Amino acid sequence: MNLQVDKWHRKIIKRDISNKRWFSLLLCILLTLGIYGCRSTQKSNEKEINIAVLGDSAWLTSDKTFLNGVQLALEEVNSKYGAQGFTIKTKLVDDKDVYENGVEEAIKLAKDSKVTAILNTQNFDVSKTTADILSESKKIVLFPYGAYDSIFLKSNPYLFCTVPAFSDLGKVMADYAVNKGYKRIAIYYNGKQSQEELVTALELQLSNKGSKVMDYVPAITSESEFDLIYSRWKTIGVDCVVISQYGADRAFEILKMLRSRDSNIAVMGEPIFNGAKALKDNISIAEGMVVPSTVDIENSKGYNEFMQKYKARFKEDGDIWAIQGYDMVKLIVDKAAELGTNDPVKIANSMHDKKGYDGTVRKISFESGGAMILDTNKLPMLKCVNGQFVAIN
Repeated sequence: MNLQVDKWHRKIIKRDISNKRWFSLLLCILLTLGIYGCRSTQKSNEKEINIAVLGDSAWLTSDKTFLNGVQLALEEVNSKYGAQGFTIKTKLVDDKDVYENGVEEAIKLAKDSKVTAILNTQNFDVSKTTADILSESKKIVLFPYGAYDSIFLKSNPYLFCTVPAFSDLGKVMADYAVNKGYKRIAIYYNGKQSQEELVTALELQLSNKGSKVMDYVPAITSESEFDLIYSRWKTIGVDCVVISQYGADRAFEILKMLRSRDSNIAVMGEPIFNGAKALKDNISIAEGMVVPSTVDIENSKGYNEFMQKYKARFKEDGDIWAIQGYDMVKLIVDKAAELGTNDPVKIANSMHDKKGYDGTVRKISFESGGAMILDTNKLPMLKCVNGQFVAIN
């Protein structure tokens, strides 16, 4: 999966499987009847750009850094391009973290001819379906928190992932483990596709390098069960624990269980741990753990300038997710202004330009299927120090 983060801060959607099957059947019927042919006939001005943020409003507003980044970019691009006749608008479309709602909202956006682009922050099980719905209507769809890796293997020109693939993150974590001399690694993962992509890549990258995965734990249901698991880890001499959990709250619960039994063991996690609000609430247990960055910060000056600008505007610290929200809006609008149009087809084509786009801290460019082009050797590992993840030299 292309994370990152994975909708990294999200909880798993719980739904009745039989209901989902009936809903999927109904969806297929609607599509067959030509729901896409019923699009709104109201056309937007060719210099009006409408960007929808699609996802769970409760989750997005609980840690506002991403939405604040979007807002900061919105203010800047309207100021910059207003004289050229451009008007840029954003709206938050709430799917309430429910599969059926997520699909229904995606269908509405697909039908709306005024919508130029969607920042899809949905649960990965939902975005796996809605990616096709939105792109078939030739909307630009960006995944600032990632999605399953498989989505970006179809050469779809309208899908763009702006974080590393989970398989890339696994490779970076494995290389770090080898360099640190960890020999006997235990992995907790919650079994979703994205986590499987990460841990599978990690284990493959460890092959023939003197480090081994000694234990896989797909679920921990209670403190007493974890006592047995931790006892097993002590017996087999585990020297590093990897936590790959879908959903930040549960990820920190697992970390807390581990830290309560061993405050010194090395811990690696996925980027879900790297959120300003979550860290603030879990400073003591996160201290010293490491995670892979989702951003290769090539431009430290740009990073510092953004963080200063963000704090001046919102009176609080920003994070990488604020940069994600900011860069996604700027990418779309800068390309549109360069072309002099809000046509999603032309903008999407320009986003595949081999020269890439100069983001706040890095060059952003994409493979033909929308995966982000990335040199994993340059992707840093981050260590939690005094409640902040900082790059390890």
